[in-house]
Amino acid sequence: MRKIGHSAGAANCLLVGLDNEAMGMVREALAAEAQLPNSPIGFGDVEEAIEEERPQVIIVGYSNAIDASIELASTIAKSHPNIALIALADRADSQAILAAMRVGFKEFVVLPQEADRLREVVKSAASMAEDDEDKGTVIAMIGAKGGVGTTVLTTNLCTELAAIHTVLCADFDFGMGDVASLLDLKIRDTIADLAQRADRLDERSLTASVAVHKSKVHVLPVPENINMIGEATGEELYSILNLAAKAYHYVFVDCGTHLDEAVTLACQAADTIVLITTPDITSVRDALRKIRMLQAADVPKERIRLVVNRWYKGAFVSLEDIKENLGIPVSATVADDPRTVEQAVNEGKLIRDANKKSDTARDISNLVAVLTEDAVGGHDPDDDGGGKKRGWWPFG
Repeated sequence: MRKIGHSAGAANCLLVGLDNEAMGMVREALAAEAQLPNSPIGFGDVEEAIEEERPQVIIVGYSNAIDASIELASTIAKSHPNIALIALADRADSQAILAAMRVGFKEFVVLPQEADRLREVVKSAASMAEDDEDKGTVIAMIGAKGGVGTTVLTTNLCTELAAIHTVLCADFDFGMGDVASLLDLKIRDTIADLAQRADRLDERSLTASVAVHKSKVHVLPVPENINMIGEATGEELYSILNLAAKAYHYVFVDCGTHLDEAVTLACQAADTIVLITTPDITSVRDALRKIRMLQAADVPKERIRLVVNRWYKGAFVSLEDIKENLGIPVSATVADDPRTVEQAVNEGKLIRDANKKSDTARDISNLVAVLTEDAVGGHDPDDDGGGKKRGWWPFG
């Protein structure tokens, strides 16, 4: 799982909107517990500072600027749910505490009375960062548009790896998730159920809650009734994903096609994002849109691996066209074998079980090597011998 922040025994902190008196109290309270900056920053400089400093903790001068603090927390809690937000106040007030907690502050602290509490929160943030080294690999699978085969590729890739690794397949497609259906599994606990008890989960309870496919893939599905998803927060979903990365060698996240809060979070935390397209104008155009949306969510292009599904010789859109127009090399292609894939989907089978000689099954097996080796920059897996067609691309 992608490390956000860095650990060196003491939590790295940002101080926002603190006056000189508050700065002095924070320094006295934390001493050797944290890496503190020389001076506080303004509310408008926080996003840039997060990118540069990668803090585990942000301490905000809440009483000095309540509206600005609430607005900041609302944004940071969604975009960086792993960061511990602490509201620093000059007095305890039940309404102020409630308002702060609602927008994402982890703690509401009054200094100097609650110095011990502040030290405890900061220590906890440092410990969580140190655990990152032991986490498995998170791979987010996202489709350029509906119908490109995201779930089929995700489930079949998981089963390829499950023979020698512990693998979890988590369904984050809250609208149309089909992971359990494609693997012909009876649903046990869903991601909605786990979100309700995210604060009480540990590795044992997580692995005991999943459904298990005969290939040994563990599956965390979405509810059949999407209304059951309820009000799962970004913090709860991140907590589940973070715990899964500790419990499994590989965590595959089926993101579907819609870049909502849950999918954005998964892509930000993932080591690799696999963007799936098919060799047609609509899919490639939508792939470009996805790339731009991911970059806007602070996901660098370098972490995106492009896979062309349903590839066939003579496709209207060549691999060179795709690479040139998306600005990303094609990491792999998966051959088009609609008869075998349709049989596998309808019968709840793996593609390799439906037809072990299928070119699609062969390419999925090869794709495992591409993803586990994580070839930087990708490669063109198939030279289609030219035949480029110009003039179709709708973007300049």
